[in-house]
Amino acid sequence: MTDDARVVEVVPYDLAWPERFEAERRLLSEALPEALSVEHIGSTSVPGLAAKPIIDIMAVVPEVDAIVANLRPLEQLGYVYRPMVFPEDSDHLFFAKDTAGKRSQHLHVFGVASLVPQENRVFRAYLEANPAAARRYEAAKRRAAELHPDSRARYGAAKEETTTQLLAEARLWNESARRQSPQS
Repeated sequence: MTDDARVVEVVPYDLAWPERFEAERRLLSEALPEALSVEHIGSTSVPGLAAKPIIDIMAVVPEVDAIVANLRPLEQLGYVYRPMVFPEDSDHLFFAKDTAGKRSQHLHVFGVASLVPQENRVFRAYLEANPAAARRYEAAKRRAAELHPDSRARYGAAKEETTTQLLAEARLWNESARRQSPQS
């Protein structure tokens, strides 16, 4: 099945999303014992934010090559490795999981040297701390889903400008918070 065959749907926040993540985190912690962290990221990790009902998960590992060398533990959980999703970043592995024929999880595995995990954490924290920013992101997601209900790729492209702007705001917010916090 191609990306274009899947329907993009943005739904109201679901109180079950944190529980779904936690159940998956337990499974992934066993499948990836070398993981330094397994975290809930993306829109479903932000309380109150409408999102595609797909749980985004981030795992940070010492070496991504070790994961690629032994995909079996993730495959046994239903994860399918998609090697060309992020071809520009060799330290970013992507896996998709379907449940009952519908996309249910995205797993992003990063090497420990990658800067992306911290960016994901900052973006999540910014949206949690700034309801107006979260609403702007939600509005962009809803517009993109309305425009491109049959293409995740076009949906992503349609919300890219807003996402880029919010990421820039999140970085500035994080730097400001770091400068204002007392040094220990």
